[in-house]
Amino acid sequence: MNLRDRYAIPTDDDGHEVVELRAFTHGLMPQTVPAMMERFCRDWQERGVDAWNAVETRWVGSETNEEGEDGETGWWRLPELLGDRFVAPLLGAPAGTCLWQPSVHHAVQHLLSAPEVFAEDRREVVVTENAFPSVLHSVQRWKDLLGLSLTVVPAGADGFVDREAVLDTLGPETALVALSHVGFTTGERLPDSFLTKVAARTHRAGGLFVLDGYHAAASMPVQVEELGADLYLGGLLKEGSGSAGNAFVYVREGVELTPRLTGWFGNAAPFAFQQRPEPHPDVRRRFLGGTTPVASMYHAVEGVRILLEAGLDAVRADSLEKTARGIARAEAAGLPLRSPRAAEQRGAMLILEVEAADRLCAWLKARGVYTDSRQGRFLRMAPFVWNSEAEVERAFDLVAEADRTGAHHKAPLPETGGPVT
Repeated sequence: MNLRDRYAIPTDDDGHEVVELRAFTHGLMPQTVPAMMERFCRDWQERGVDAWNAVETRWVGSETNEEGEDGETGWWRLPELLGDRFVAPLLGAPAGTCLWQPSVHHAVQHLLSAPEVFAEDRREVVVTENAFPSVLHSVQRWKDLLGLSLTVVPAGADGFVDREAVLDTLGPETALVALSHVGFTTGERLPDSFLTKVAARTHRAGGLFVLDGYHAAASMPVQVEELGADLYLGGLLKEGSGSAGNAFVYVREGVELTPRLTGWFGNAAPFAFQQRPEPHPDVRRRFLGGTTPVASMYHAVEGVRILLEAGLDAVRADSLEKTARGIARAEAAGLPLRSPRAAEQRGAMLILEVEAADRLCAWLKARGVYTDSRQGRFLRMAPFVWNSEAEVERAFDLVAEADRTGAHHKAPLPETGGPVT
């Protein structure tokens, strides 16, 4: 699969198209984004404040929306509209369970502020060493205030999640278990059979099971109800090509949470301006804070639209084919592979553990191949739907050359700019 024409391909300083392999950090811009942003400007210009009540439903064409208004919705309703129409299909979730969020961090903070999460005798939070630190850092900040205990399960000898250790950790004091569906420094995809076991043990203890799917959603089909997750967090920044400011939360039907951080947009009667807050009857809406930023939502789902049209099964098959090609090249060159080899265990990322990974990343970029590095040890790449097989070959030709000659050790690191590679 090569959907290259649907995206704007970055170029180098000489105007040549580059090989962009960083889908796991920030997806490429879909070609339709500029038109959507122009529509935002037009709606704001033409309708002003009234855009909060009604604009053309540019996200779903001329369909009739939930209120029966032909082809119109309001900015007010966008968090739910995008959740139902675009996030739910990514997760195999029913309507009414998914909601747009400005970031995963926002959703985590709301979750930890909900009194229903913890009980007097159930205050343990379990995370793994491999997980992205969104939950870990947040729990550490709330720990003393809420009297929480934190258990960080070390990785196994192979560097992947120690599944048996996770299961053995869960007990009657477990209030919250948070795992990464796909590891950000390993590319390991946790199997459904393991996740359902975690869900069952957590629920027996009365706890909540949370999955961080930022590196899974939009790169593979997900059936969130079958996994037993109470909340599934993620965003559209990466393979979903929604750029920053577009994340989501799924809340399983029947889960009752009243986050203390709920803002006036999540109140039951926001325009009554009551003196006391009243939880919205729709639990997912309680994850809203203050006035939602609208501009980012206009371009949020243009990438998701492409992937859903192509079919997530086809997207996953394409990812597996291209990563298999990369694995074969890595093994032939004797390159140390950090990510899993088995198709059922790997996500969309390939990760090489190499010396001076940051310099190798810079050396590759100077030759038109864009990867990234983490901790100076891991080189990450993810051939996605906009990449061709020839681009995968070119990337590994260069990596093998650098490994053979050591030329990248002399590559200068960027002297200016930020840490994002």
